[in-house]
Amino acid sequence: MSTHASNSGSPNDEIDLGQLFALIKKGFLGVFKFFLRLFIYVRNNFVWLAVLGIVGAALGFGLNKISTQKLKTEVIVNPNLESKNYLYDAVDEINGKIKAKDTAFFATMGLNEMDLDKFEVIVEPVRIKSGKDRESDMKYLEALEPFQNSEISADIIRNLLRDQNSFEQRITFLYGDPTSGPIVAARLMDYFNNNQFYKKLVDTYNENDRARLQKNDSILDQIDELINSYTTKMNAKERAVEGQLILSDEEVLDIPQLFTLKNELISQSERKRVSLEQRTAPFSIVNFGKSRPLNIPLFGKSIILIPLIFIGLFILIDIVKYLNRKSEELLDD
Repeated sequence: MSTHASNSGSPNDEIDLGQLFALIKKGFLGVFKFFLRLFIYVRNNFVWLAVLGIVGAALGFGLNKISTQKLKTEVIVNPNLESKNYLYDAVDEINGKIKAKDTAFFATMGLNEMDLDKFEVIVEPVRIKSGKDRESDMKYLEALEPFQNSEISADIIRNLLRDQNSFEQRITFLYGDPTSGPIVAARLMDYFNNNQFYKKLVDTYNENDRARLQKNDSILDQIDELINSYTTKMNAKERAVEGQLILSDEEVLDIPQLFTLKNELISQSERKRVSLEQRTAPFSIVNFGKSRPLNIPLFGKSIILIPLIFIGLFILIDIVKYLNRKSEELLDD
């Protein structure tokens, strides 16, 4: 009886493949009918659609010829302070002056005939890591965890963090006049770099680095004297045990640690000398690009956008007429 009951209930649990194939066929037929109706609509209105497309393309071409093409100059900078917020604040200030049409402000920089309507300044990081890239970096760091005490892994981690927090920024100047645009960009860059507060801060940073270099040089001289003394005593065959030199009953000199300290001080001094060469202003200009046309996306161009708008309006009017006709039929019923 149990076998009979299970067999009698199985047809309800089985999928009716015939009904499934019928639904799939009905779906394909629906899609086919949609494309067929679309084809018939285009065929019946081909003349109107073609005329609107040609007229729109002609108007877009004419607008491209009449309107001035926007140009841009890109400047790559590297802030010399611990924060790059100053640069973003300065760019916001300039854009605010442009929107307010503050000609007196720009006249102080010698920009008396600046076209404020077409000028714009944009600042953004040179490299922005995606979520996938950051996830890959995290996996890389996890793989280095067993080697966390080695110098090689420390260098790799330091480079990854430096790359993650890259300070390089791209300042983009947008303008319409190919002659005055680059001049305005250069004047604004000078304005950004001439902030008196940040220039004094740069001077303070440099004074601190020079003082640190003098101290490092003094410490390095002392270390060299200790190492020379150690060498002299070793040559004189004084007592040394496991790399340590006993200078007196209480003083013990760790020579390997002394060499490590010396190398660290030398590396620190090298970095500070490079910083002193680069840190002459709030930020350094890595590359000042040439003027070049602004690339506009395909669907943002007038020769493509205007025909699409005309054809879209034509189709929208037809849809409204269709819906109006259907609504009247329903009201009559």
